[in-house]
Amino acid sequence: MESVGSTHKNTSSRETVIHIESVGSTHKKQRDEDDIISKLPDSFISHILSFLPTKDAVRTSVLSKRWIECWRLITQVNFDDSLFYSPEKKSGGKQCFINFVNRVLLLSKACRLESVSLVITKNYDVSLLNTWISCILNKDVKKLSICSNLELNFSALMSRTLFNNSTNLQELVLEMRHCAIKVPCWSYYHTSFGNLQVLKLRGIIFTMDKSYGILLEALKKFEAKNCSWLSSRDATIKAPLLESVLIEQDLEFVTREPRSCKINFNVSRLKEFTYCGDGISQAFILSDTSSAHNADANIILDKRGNSVQETGSCACLLLKQFSQARCIKFHGSGVLTQQNVAVLPKFAMLSHLELGSVSGEVLLRILQKAPVLNTLFFKEISKFEQKLLNSAVVPGCFASTLKVVKFENVYGSEHELFLAKFFMENGIVLERMSFSFVDWRWRREKLIEEFKEKLYSFKKGISFAILEFRY
Repeated sequence: MESVGSTHKNTSSRETVIHIESVGSTHKKQRDEDDIISKLPDSFISHILSFLPTKDAVRTSVLSKRWIECWRLITQVNFDDSLFYSPEKKSGGKQCFINFVNRVLLLSKACRLESVSLVITKNYDVSLLNTWISCILNKDVKKLSICSNLELNFSALMSRTLFNNSTNLQELVLEMRHCAIKVPCWSYYHTSFGNLQVLKLRGIIFTMDKSYGILLEALKKFEAKNCSWLSSRDATIKAPLLESVLIEQDLEFVTREPRSCKINFNVSRLKEFTYCGDGISQAFILSDTSSAHNADANIILDKRGNSVQETGSCACLLLKQFSQARCIKFHGSGVLTQQNVAVLPKFAMLSHLELGSVSGEVLLRILQKAPVLNTLFFKEISKFEQKLLNSAVVPGCFASTLKVVKFENVYGSEHELFLAKFFMENGIVLERMSFSFVDWRWRREKLIEEFKEKLYSFKKGISFAILEFRY
C-alpha cells in the first residue's frame, strides 16, 4: 500500500510540474506576443522614449538586451538636477547629476539633438557648464533651454561658445537670475544665430564694449523679461521677419538696474509689440516707425518704478514709435499728463484705441491726435469737472469715423455720465455705446437703472446710438 501510495504521489507531482511548466510557457508566449513595442525599429522606440523624462528613458536600458542601446538614440533630452535631490538623500545628489549628464552626452549616439533642456538649481563649476553647453551645441541642437534661479554668470569662453556655435539653433530660451553675458567683439551686424526663430530671455544682462548690431535673419518671436543691454552706445537688433516682441520689467529690476543703452529694432513685419512693467529703464526704438503700421501695440505701465513725470516721458517716447499703428492698447495707471501728451505726434492710422485709467484732460488730448479712430475702449475714467467738456474742442473723429465707444468698470459717477453725454451729443456717426458696471451685487441693478434714466433724459443724440448695459 505504501509503495502504491508513493507511486501515486510521485505521479501527481510529475503531473503538477508538467502542468506548471505548460502554464509558464503559455504565459511567456503570451508576453512575447504582447511586447509589441520591443519589436519596433530603433527609430520608433527612440522617438517614444523622447517623450519620457531623460532619467526614466535611461532606466529602460535594464529591461532587456533589446533595450540597452535604445535610449542612446533619443533626440529630446531633459536635464533637471532637482530630480536628483530628496530629503532622504543627504548627499551625493550633485555628483549623481554630474555623472548622469556626462554619461548621456558622452554615450548618446544621436549626432543631432532636436531639443535639450538644462535646469540648474545648484552651483556648478563654470568650466563644467561650458563643457556641457559646448557638447550640446556641437550636436546641432535645434531647441535649447537653460533655466536657473541662481545668479549664474557666463564666462567669456561660455559666451563665445554660445554665440559662435549656434548656427543650427531654431529656439533659444535663457531663463536666469541676473546672468551676465559678454557679447564678443565683432564687426557690425554679425550673423550668429542664422536659423533662430524664437528667442526668450529672462534675467540676462548683456555687456558690450562698443556699438553692437546683430542680424537675426529668421527671428519671428522675441521675449525679454528683466533684461538689459549695458553699453556706452546703442545696440541694434536687425530682424526682417520679426513679428512679435514682448518686453517685461518688474519693480525690482527697474529700480535696481542702471540706465543702459537704447535698443533699436530694425524690423519690417512687426505684428505685435507688448511692453509691461513698473516703469521703463531702457529706451526701445523702432528704426522705421512705418514698420509698425500693421502692428498691435500693447503698453501696460505702473508708476511705481520711476517718478510719474519720468515714467510719463518714457511712455510717450515709446508711444511715438507707433504713430502709424492701427491698434494701440495703453494701460498707464495715470502716468500720462497733459504736458507729455502734448508732444505726441498725430496717430494718422489709428482705428482702435484702448485706454486704462486716464483723466478727462489726457483723454481729450489723445483723441485730438487720432483723426480716423473707429473704436474707443477704456476701463476707467478719473474724476474731472464738467466745465472741461463744456469748453472742449470736439475731436475730428467724432464727426467722421468714431462708431463704437465702450465703458468698463462703470461706477455710475457724475463724471462718467458727463462723458457719455459728450459722446452722444457730438458723435455724429456713433452707432453703439456700451457700459459694463462694477460687480456690486447688492446694488448693481439699481445702479444701472439710475444710470439709464439719466442717460435717456438727455434730449440730443440718443436716437442714433444703441446703448448697451452689462454687469
